[in-house]
Amino acid sequence: MNRLLYIQKMMKLLVLAAPLLFSSCSDLLENDNEFFHVATQEQQWNSLTDTRSAMFGVYGLMRTALGENNTFWATGDLRMGDFTVRTRSDLQAIRDNKLDSPFENIKKISDWTRFYKVINAACLFIEKAKEVVEKDPAYSEVNYTYDAAQVRVIRALAYFYMVRMWGDVPLITYSYDNGTFPKVARTDADVVLNYVINELREAAKLLPEQLGASSDKYYGFDAATWKGLLLNRYSAYTILAHVEAWRGNYIDAEIYSAHVLDKMERFINAIEIFTTTSNLVAPKGIFYGDYNVDYRAARLVSFGYKYTSNEVNEVGTDGHLESWTLAEPIVRKQLPDIYLSKDTLKNMFMRTYTSDNRVGVNDMSTPVAYYKNYITGMSLDYPIFSKIQVVTGSDNGDHNLGVYSSFIIFSRMEDMQLLRAEALVVLNRPSDALALLNELRDIRNLPNMSYAKNLDSDPKKLLKEIFQERRREPIGEGHRWYDSIREARIVGDDQEMVTLLNNGGIYWPVSGDVLRENPTIEQNDYWKR
Repeated sequence: MNRLLYIQKMMKLLVLAAPLLFSSCSDLLENDNEFFHVATQEQQWNSLTDTRSAMFGVYGLMRTALGENNTFWATGDLRMGDFTVRTRSDLQAIRDNKLDSPFENIKKISDWTRFYKVINAACLFIEKAKEVVEKDPAYSEVNYTYDAAQVRVIRALAYFYMVRMWGDVPLITYSYDNGTFPKVARTDADVVLNYVINELREAAKLLPEQLGASSDKYYGFDAATWKGLLLNRYSAYTILAHVEAWRGNYIDAEIYSAHVLDKMERFINAIEIFTTTSNLVAPKGIFYGDYNVDYRAARLVSFGYKYTSNEVNEVGTDGHLESWTLAEPIVRKQLPDIYLSKDTLKNMFMRTYTSDNRVGVNDMSTPVAYYKNYITGMSLDYPIFSKIQVVTGSDNGDHNLGVYSSFIIFSRMEDMQLLRAEALVVLNRPSDALALLNELRDIRNLPNMSYAKNLDSDPKKLLKEIFQERRREPIGEGHRWYDSIREARIVGDDQEMVTLLNNGGIYWPVSGDVLRENPTIEQNDYWKR
């Protein structure tokens, strides 16, 4: 079959499948037609099968909200980030923070409707699923408690994303018909975040440490099946750590991140709790759906895609950073759309001699060679960012189909380690913060830093080093833009970002479609031009 026709067929299937499925479970439930349902007001809420379909549907909608138009990466990595755009004007506009440019993908990213689909489905589940407890003996109170807690976490995450993207947003806590979006005004961002925090705290109380760990299992499967795939108690605490850091409440950010780091260790069957560099960059490493079960807990909050041999597949070119970054020799694409320039790589990884095994210099080899785990083709005009490269659809290894199935990872253990280090510096505990930073540096083959010798006992320099590590370690994982905002707030030496902060320029414009549909919504001040 012609490659283009095959991809078109795949994309047609995606249109049907992507909003419906939580992919990591598709292999478990591949023969269950009921699984392919979306929660609607018309759905029959009578059985465990109905609730299961609806709950996984909420996961799928959240994944779609993040992945559609590559929103997760456009907003988190591309906007004023480290990637260079090669030729595409639409991506360049996002890179340059020209978000009022008339490109179709910018208009779509600016539309918050997809997040409200998540919220509506979550609200509907909470309202309707409890009725099933009375109708189907197979669906217990415990089932409902765990299911409702998960969708509350997803709903809270959706609101957190929207606040970071738009600031004030309408706070809606009840279900409504999808065709009649409530015409309500925007709610103050602080009020929304307070709601998010309360929801996450309550959900954390209700969720177990690990779904399926009890003798009853969870939807028929044990903890090994669900590890790193479904949200648990520590997923809620992980999001709470990020919310509190965003609010500047570093006391609670430190408490939550420390709790996650301490408690999650028991669920990772390894000497180390962090992901090795080889597993971080391998095609079947941490971003892969079937990543080693012992390490899946390192993915604290994630949403996945799955390629199967069945008629319905969830892979494609949209919703994956790889569609922008990969090219020959990894996939059949001549050049990448975006790349990390050699100057950027030097600034990030090699300002001085470095043994960093992600991108560094291996002086133990003869001749001297580069560590290039994050990069393919250091000698090319456009080095290929190949850290994330889950390419599927070809059994012979030539990857000629060029379709992707990598997980969207919101947070992993290394993220929590660095977030805690950031909080500790703000809380005047620099020695503890440096210990955490050095622990991660050691894993990436970097020497320990001395607070006095390397950082002049200056907490600001330590903070900048932590944020530099956040620039390196999770690049391509949707953090850079939000990290830059927090750095500007607490360090304050990036004048361009400080100016954006002071003028509301950190937010996205609200879509024109939203403004036309709801007259109570006003455009963000920065974009009233």
